[in-house]
Amino acid sequence: MKLLASVALATALVANAASAQIVTKLSGIQPIDHPSSYAEKFFAEQVTTLTNGTVKVETYQNTQLGDAVANVQSVRNGTIGFTVVSASNLNQVVPAMDMLSLPFIFKNEAHFWWYLAQPQAEEFVKALEEKGVKKIGYIDSGSRNLFTQKPVKTPADMKGQKIRVMASPVMVKTMEAMGATGVPVAWAELYTALQTGVVDGAENNHPSVVAKKFYEVSKYYTLDEHMRIPDLLVVSMKFYNSLNDQQKAAVMQAGALTQAYMRGAWKISENKDLADLKAKFTQIIEVDKQPFMDAVSPLVSAEAKRLNVEKTVAFILESGKKF
Repeated sequence: MKLLASVALATALVANAASAQIVTKLSGIQPIDHPSSYAEKFFAEQVTTLTNGTVKVETYQNTQLGDAVANVQSVRNGTIGFTVVSASNLNQVVPAMDMLSLPFIFKNEAHFWWYLAQPQAEEFVKALEEKGVKKIGYIDSGSRNLFTQKPVKTPADMKGQKIRVMASPVMVKTMEAMGATGVPVAWAELYTALQTGVVDGAENNHPSVVAKKFYEVSKYYTLDEHMRIPDLLVVSMKFYNSLNDQQKAAVMQAGALTQAYMRGAWKISENKDLADLKAKFTQIIEVDKQPFMDAVSPLVSAEAKRLNVEKTVAFILESGKKF
């Protein structure tokens, strides 16, 4: 009888532990073989480990649960717990987030990561929390380059071209400053938009171009590195506030570990993918960046004023002189 009682107690404890597990979703937009998707799975594993299995994160890739804009809204209302999203797509929540889309404000990769580690950057993204979104880590997304049907060597070559961008006022205006028309198109629809001529080109980083095979519907890849926009790994404030203190700490630690993991994974993927792209595009074009920088310089000043981030932009530009 004692043995049976012990077995029954053990079974009850296991059942209670299983029922106490919190399960939520992480929605990503990239294909499963993209480095961002690797980072999302890594994060989910870390959360399970660090919470001793009390929190489980189910990952969904390739816009299975929605595109970037939909994911942000789902995080805000608590339908999903986590997502990885470009800072550009967070302008719908806090307009000032579009500052991170400003062209050429970061001198290089080292400058970019230096700024993100500063107290000013942490204070800047904290405004998201009042809107139901909390940053728990940055996910590298490299520099952004143009891929087009016609060769682009100077801003003059962009005249009349329709270039796909995210739903970011800064990105639309950047293309206009370079002589093109910025056209917001959903990520999942871009391949078809290029294929059918809805847009003449687009812009993104090496791993994303490879993962989505945009070289099949574009001919030229221009390495102008016009933007370096971070992706953010974010958690729903509704979900975060439902956790106990130990679980909250574990989520934040998992975010920090994922940020570090992703920086290494991204660098490996970025170098490999650029080598692959050299064999897939008709031509890889290396350009003098200065004419592009000159074309958008008035825009940077005007948008910094519009977004009320003049001091922050001045800090970023001034600090860039050290890199």
